[in-house]
Order: sequence, then C-alpha cells, then structure tokens
Amino acid sequence: MPKAGIKLAGRGLCSLEPLPVGMNPDEAVLLFADEYSRMAEAYDANVVPRFVPFSERLIQRAGLKPHTTVLDVGTGTGLAALLAAKAVGGTGLVVGIDLADGALAVAQSKAARLGLRNVRFEMLDSRNIVYRGGMFDTTLTSFALPTVGGEQVLREVHRVLKDGASFHVLNWAVREPEGGWDAFDEVLLRHRTTTPSETLARLREASDLVGKIREAGDFRDPNVLTAKMRDAGFASVRAERHAEPVTFASTDDVIAFQTSFGSVDHELAEIDEASRFAFRDDLETRFQEYRKDGAIRLRWSVVFCEARK
Repeated sequence: MPKAGIKLAGRGLCSLEPLPVGMNPDEAVLLFADEYSRMAEAYDANVVPRFVPFSERLIQRAGLKPHTTVLDVGTGTGLAALLAAKAVGGTGLVVGIDLADGALAVAQSKAARLGLRNVRFEMLDSRNIVYRGGMFDTTLTSFALPTVGGEQVLREVHRVLKDGASFHVLNWAVREPEGGWDAFDEVLLRHRTTTPSETLARLREASDLVGKIREAGDFRDPNVLTAKMRDAGFASVRAERHAEPVTFASTDDVIAFQTSFGSVDHELAEIDEASRFAFRDDLETRFQEYRKDGAIRLRWSVVFCEARK
C-alpha cells in the first residue's frame, strides 16, 4: 500500500533558496522515514483508502495463489500486504518491510484486527533485504520504489526472488499538468514561511536533494524503470501507464489528504494565521478549473510494471 517507507519521498516542494550544506542521501531517507512514522495514523486514515483500487489491481495482476511466499517492499501501513495475505490464505506467507516503524505498528494492528496470522511486518531497509537469496515466489511494491538507492532495491529484490518468480511494481508516473496536482504545490509555494524551523528547513533540504538525484534517472518514467529493471537482471519486463481520476468533495478534503504527508504538514503548521487564510482562499480559486458538480476532480498517473527473474 501506499505507505510510508519512501514510497512517497520527494513529494515535498522544491526550495527556491540555495541548498543548505551537509545532508547526505541516507540522512534524507531516514528523515522521510521518521516523518512517515509520525504521520502513520493520519496517512492510513486520509490517504490509504484512496489507494485501495490501485492496490487491488496490483494484487489481481500478481495472480497470487495459496502456498505463495510474498515480499511487500515499502509496505507502509500494510495495504498491499494485507490484501496479499487474504489472497494467499493460510498456506501462504506475506512479509512486509519498511523503514518507518510507526507505519509498521499501524500495519500490525490492522492485521491483528483482521485476524490475519500469515503476515508479518519487519523494519528493514529495502536497499539491504536481510533474507537469503531465492526465498520469495513474488515481490510487490506500491508507491515505494525509492529515489535514493532505487537501483540497489531492484538488485536486492532480484536476489531474494526464486528463479522464474515475479516482481510486480506500482509506481507514480511523471505528473501530467492537466491532472491538477501541481496546483496545490504552486499555491503552497507562494504562501509558505520564509523563516522555517530547523525541522522544516531540513525537510526542504531533503526534498531538494531527492529532486536532484531524481534528475539522474527518474523511475517515474516507464522507459527508465524498465531499463533499470533489466539492468538489475530481470527479464520479460513490461510497463503500462495508467491514469485514474480522483474526486475530493472540497478544498478542505484536499488539504487533509496533503497534510497527511509530513513535509506538507510542517509547511502548513508554520504558515502564520493571516497567510493560512490567504493560502486557503488562493487554493480555492486555483481549484476552480478542476471543479465539476461542486467537487474537485483531479487525476493520478501511475505505472504498473511486471517482470520475472
């Protein structure tokens, strides 16, 4: 499921100020993981329900069967892992890994409420999956291929899969301007504080750093993604871009969705009261072109990718 992990790292707005000195990619990864942990419950309440159709489609495409051993990379609060556990039944096993311990705690609680005993969640870095080679029949990842170390993740997934096993990826595609998502970022950039706290300054720095790394090879591009998967040793690689509409009842619903991600939550929290009202009014105006029948209608662009070892 969409998740924490670093499934969504890099959503933060790019800074207009020069990059502060000192942060390295690993520090950025850990910073985002901490934010996903902090926001895990809000993320699960406000974001995950909107991702259910994507994850259901991913599970369907994976064709999971009983007796299957499944690894969910960047599991977050466990959406895809829990769906996979239901699909493989009591004779199968699903392992969900993520760096965000707060998200894993939410995932484990959900599994317990559902009475699922064939799924477990572990705090692991997907760039170093500490399982023996050739262990899993299927690996899944949804919105969790990291910008930092993505190629290493692909190599690790290839290593832990059995020969002939399958890898199923759900990833963000490059945003289409007509999808409407840039509108929120544009408005927030106009109103955000110019005197950020140390935490927010570091989140901006991390977002900038991730953006610069992404320029070297954007996994949101299906051609780049498939090429990187072949480089990691996968065969029969195929990718399919897909657009999906999403409806928000109001501007406040969009804000609730966006603030379920740590960087945006910090940005809005640090806007002064007068600017916060101006931000909301500006956003309301900006979304007018996306309104239909009173609701705000945006569009997501994603990539489904499949491959075999």
